[in-house]
Amino acid sequence: MPALKSPLIAALLAGAALSAPAIAAPDDSAARVDAIFAPWSGGASPGCAIGVAKNGKPILQRAYGLADLELDVRATPASIYEAGSTSKQFAAAALLMLERDGKLSLDDDVRKYIPELPDYGKTIQLRHMVSHISGLRDWGSVAALEGWPRNSRTATNDHVLEIARRQKGLNFAPGDHYLYSNTNFNLMAIIVQRVSGQTLAEFGRKRMFEPLGMTHTQWRDDHARLVPGRAKAYDRNADGYYIDNVIEDAYGNGGLLTTVGDLLIWNEALDRNTLGISEKLATRAVLNDGKPIAYAAGIVQLEHEGLQEIAHSGATGGYRAWAARYPAQKLSIALLCNAGEVNSTEIGHRVADIFLPPAAPAKPYVAKGPFPSGLYAEVRTGFPLRIAATADGITADGRALKPVSPGRWDAPGGDLIFGKDGSLSRLTREGIMVAFRKVEPVASPAAADFTGRFASIDNPVELVVSGDGNGIAINRPGWPPLKLTPSYKDVFVSEMGLISFVRDGAGKVTGLKVSDGRAYNMAFERSGN
Repeated sequence: MPALKSPLIAALLAGAALSAPAIAAPDDSAARVDAIFAPWSGGASPGCAIGVAKNGKPILQRAYGLADLELDVRATPASIYEAGSTSKQFAAAALLMLERDGKLSLDDDVRKYIPELPDYGKTIQLRHMVSHISGLRDWGSVAALEGWPRNSRTATNDHVLEIARRQKGLNFAPGDHYLYSNTNFNLMAIIVQRVSGQTLAEFGRKRMFEPLGMTHTQWRDDHARLVPGRAKAYDRNADGYYIDNVIEDAYGNGGLLTTVGDLLIWNEALDRNTLGISEKLATRAVLNDGKPIAYAAGIVQLEHEGLQEIAHSGATGGYRAWAARYPAQKLSIALLCNAGEVNSTEIGHRVADIFLPPAAPAKPYVAKGPFPSGLYAEVRTGFPLRIAATADGITADGRALKPVSPGRWDAPGGDLIFGKDGSLSRLTREGIMVAFRKVEPVASPAAADFTGRFASIDNPVELVVSGDGNGIAINRPGWPPLKLTPSYKDVFVSEMGLISFVRDGAGKVTGLKVSDGRAYNMAFERSGN
């Protein structure tokens, strides 16, 4: 009797429908999908599983390549992969469900639940964390600086908290900017446990996975636990494939073990608002200046070929993932891979294009010179960008760019926009406008100015800078010396990241700052020569 159906029964029925075998895809769609995955469809490589649903019903579920190269086990649509950062929406959903239950509010100060964090003078709200606008440094960047990069030891969420609590600075004031930081979501897992009395793994199983019928899904809170049907992860180098499994127990930022069928169930539950949090999960964050960004709560609101897309990609170890919904077209895509060379977003879009209405052909734009050139630095971070003019257009750090419109060029990380006044800015895919300033390049600064020992003010690490007639190098624990390549005054680039030296009023170098893509201005003070 439909009138007596409970929300739970409705959810279970929805899950059962999506767990059923996929009906045949229309026309030649299956063959076109097969062609996309042809490079991984042989018997000697890892590969991917792909799931497509239309109007809430699976129309295609296929798998390619091997789940285990050593044992020659073929992948199937039921193979379990790790979803990487596609997992973040599940941690965010847990927080939103607790808010719906009246147990917390996204407006709360994170220190209400994690008082171990420093008081930075400005409140970090939970809503800042779910959208990466908190300013918290990414723990992986800090750990790498200390000599143990991601997946080099069995890190836990307690390790993440230990790193976060000793950071004396933020990347930026909460709400001022967007910067992807895994720290937000590992701390959210801790908050879920402290508020609900259940680990995020337990909460997810009882409140999401079991009610929705996601019978093959669990959190990787113990990487050594046996998981029947799990595909091993691989990456490749010049010698071929090698195992690149995840050995971390930190989760919330990633760590969801799942199948493409279960991800389709999840997407359908979000479309139907079965959990009652879909709208908030997909609501774009707003910065302090009132500008909305693309990132919502563990998920991204973008457009693909002019169509609304709600999606998130993932990459951890040798696993790659992507899950997307196109609400107006009632289309859902789930992609999981155990081949590290796969660009999951690019491959996922190619699959989606088979099932979406054809996009209108773009009108080509041909740029006319003269073209700009010079060295620029991001105003906020100092990261350099070298623009060089060519006969046909421009390059950015040696990569040819495609003109979009007058003064605008398609570039990695977002469009570069040149103003008539000579200014340069970047509009990122998240909707952030990043300003640049023009700087004068430096070729060979005096090594003696920079040599010495430098101790971190936040972390148990000391860096040693050495130099001679052959250049300048920097040492960190557990790593060979890294070459410092001069960029502009007192600023160098290296495999460690951006190294910016600090001088006192007399011009003497007294410290340095290390920045990478997810942690800015990690400060070091000169501790000796």
